[in-house]
Amino acid sequence: MAMEDEDLAARKHGAAHDPAFPARREAAFAQIIAALDQALVPRGYVLKHTTWTRLSPDGRSAVHLQRSRYGWDVQIILRVLTLDGETPTHPDWPEEEDMTLTRFGGGGGEDPGRLAFLDVLERPACLVRAIDILVDEALPWMESLQSG
Repeated sequence: MAMEDEDLAARKHGAAHDPAFPARREAAFAQIIAALDQALVPRGYVLKHTTWTRLSPDGRSAVHLQRSRYGWDVQIILRVLTLDGETPTHPDWPEEEDMTLTRFGGGGGEDPGRLAFLDVLERPACLVRAIDILVDEALPWMESLQSG
């Protein structure tokens, strides 16, 4: 097991036994929602539940915040649909309907859009980085798929 894995395992174990963790998790989730809302609403996205959607003459794009089933983290999921409700036939779009920020993470398979609640609280820069990557790289790329 790598050092990072051991650290993560220890942190998860500590959180699982911390009676304050559920409240801390919800505080982190609220911070993530607020940061995404602040970044996406000015760009025409509308929030419903945990999905921000933007309609355009070329289709629909969405940014979804998906909680992990174990409750340790969330992941930012991207989706682009044509006017017909289909995924783009663009060669840069994966065959799946959804996409993560891994493409924009700087290589190495890292997903900057997977945000551990403890990290958001203890290292807020990870949330700032995810939002910056979303706004500066992912959203313009998604828009180019629809218009091109």
